[in-house]
Amino acid sequence: MVDLALSAARLLAAFFLVALNGFFVASEFAFVRVRPTAVEQYADSGRFGAETLPEVMANLDDYLATTQLGITIASLGLGWIGEPAVAALLEPVLGAVLPGGSIHFVAFALGFGFITFLHVVFGELAPKTIAIADAERISLFVAPPMKAFYYLLVPGIVVFNGTANAFTRLLGVPPASESEETYEEEELLRVLSQSGEKGHVDTSEVEMIERVFELDDRRVREVMVPRPDVVSVPSDLPLSELRSVILEAQHTRYPVTDAADEDQVVGFVDVKDVLWASEDGDGGGITAGDLAREIHVVPETGRLDELLDQFQRDRSQVAAVIDEWGAFAGIATVENVVEQVVGDIRDEFDVDEREPSIDRREDGTYLVDGGVPISRVNDELGTAFETAEFATVGGLVLDRLGRVPEVGDSVTVDRYRLDVDGVDGARVSSVLIRPEDDATDGADADPDEGADPADEEVVDADADPDETEVVDTDADPDETEEVDADADPDEGADADPDEEADADPETGE
Repeated sequence: MVDLALSAARLLAAFFLVALNGFFVASEFAFVRVRPTAVEQYADSGRFGAETLPEVMANLDDYLATTQLGITIASLGLGWIGEPAVAALLEPVLGAVLPGGSIHFVAFALGFGFITFLHVVFGELAPKTIAIADAERISLFVAPPMKAFYYLLVPGIVVFNGTANAFTRLLGVPPASESEETYEEEELLRVLSQSGEKGHVDTSEVEMIERVFELDDRRVREVMVPRPDVVSVPSDLPLSELRSVILEAQHTRYPVTDAADEDQVVGFVDVKDVLWASEDGDGGGITAGDLAREIHVVPETGRLDELLDQFQRDRSQVAAVIDEWGAFAGIATVENVVEQVVGDIRDEFDVDEREPSIDRREDGTYLVDGGVPISRVNDELGTAFETAEFATVGGLVLDRLGRVPEVGDSVTVDRYRLDVDGVDGARVSSVLIRPEDDATDGADADPDEGADPADEEVVDADADPDETEVVDTDADPDETEEVDADADPDEGADADPDEEADADPETGE
C-alpha cells in the first residue's frame, strides 16, 4: 500500500513537471515571438505583467537562458520520476497476464512511452502552438513568474552562459544576441506583402511602401520632364515677353538658359517673381536673367532618393537635369519624385494632360507611348529590356534605329518586335510591341511577302534605294536579293529584261 501511494505521488509530480516544462516552452516562444512595438504599447496599459515585460525584453538573452535551463531541469526530472512511477503502477496489473521475467521490461517500456507522450504533446508541442498563436497575451501572463525563476536560477545562468560564450569564442564564433535581430530589404518586403495579403495592412499602403524601397533603384532620367517638353526661356528675354510665355504655358517655374548657349541652365524663374516685378511698374529693362533664382543641377543618372533628399536640404521644388556631356536634358520636380511613391498627382491645370500609357489590344499586342519608362514595360509585359542606357521605350527604339525614326520602322529586341506607330518630329511617340513569334506568323500568312521578319534586325520604311536594308534569308535563290547602286553595270547585262521591267521604280526591286 505504501509503494502504491508513493507511485501515485511520483505520478502527480510527473504531471507537475510536464506542466512546468510546458510553462518554460511557452515562455520561450512567447518572448521570441512578441513584437517590441506591442511591448511598448502595453507598458502603460496597467495590465498584469505590463510592467515586467519591458524588463524581460531588455534582458531577453538572460531570460531565454532561464527558459532553456528550466526546460532541461524539468525534462531530466520527468525522466527520473515519471517512468518509475508509471512502471510501478503497471507491474501489479501486468503480473496477472505476463510471465514474471518480462513484467518489469514491459512495464518500463509502457511507462517510458506514456511519459514521452505526455512530455512531447503537453510539455512541448501544445505550449509552443499556444504561445505562437497568442504571443502578446502569453508573454504578459508569464513575465512575472519568469522574473522569479530568473532570480532563482541566475547563478547557474551566469555560469552556463559564460562557459558557452567562451567555447564559441574558441571556435571563432562571437556570442549572438536574440534581441539584435534585423531584417534585410527583401525580408521586410516579404513580410509587408504577406501582411497585405492577410488584410492586416491596406493594399495601397503596401504599394506605397514598396515604391519607397524602389527609390534608390530609380534614376532621375526615368521621371524627369525631357527637354523637348520643357518650356524654358533665355536669360535675355524681356519681362513683357516673359509674361506672354507664362500666360500661354501656365506653368509655375521656368528654367532660364544662357542667352549665348541654350545647353547651359543659369537658374529658373518663379511666376511669383514675375507678378511682383509687374507690380513695380512696366518692367522696362528687366529680363528673365534678372529674375532668375538659383537652381540645383543633377545628373540624369542620379538616384531618386538622393534627389528627394537634395530637395529637402535646399528647400527647392525644381532641379535642372544634365546629361553626361553637361548639356541641359530636362527638369525634375518634387512632384515627379513624390508621384513615384503615392501615384499620379494632378491639379486643375493637369486635366488635359495624359499619362503615358500601355494599352493591350485584342490581338495580344501592346500599344505603348514612347515616353513610358522601360522599367514599367518590363513590369507589365514581363519583358527584360535593358534599362541601363535608356529610360523610355522611345529611346530604346531610337537607339536601335540609329537615325531619325519614321512610322513603319521596326526593331527586334529580346525576341520582341517593336514597330514605330507614331512619331513627333525626331521623337518616337508610340510603339507597337508584339512577341517576335507573333510577328513572324503574321508575315508568313501574307503571300506577298517572302521574308521572315525574325531575320530582320531593322526595317526601314523609307529606305534609300541605293542601300540594301533587308536581306531575306528565305528568298528564292533565282530571284534578285540585293540591289547595289555602285555595282559594275556589266554584271547586270545578262538579266532578264522582263524581270527588270517589273521592278519597283521606288526601290529597284
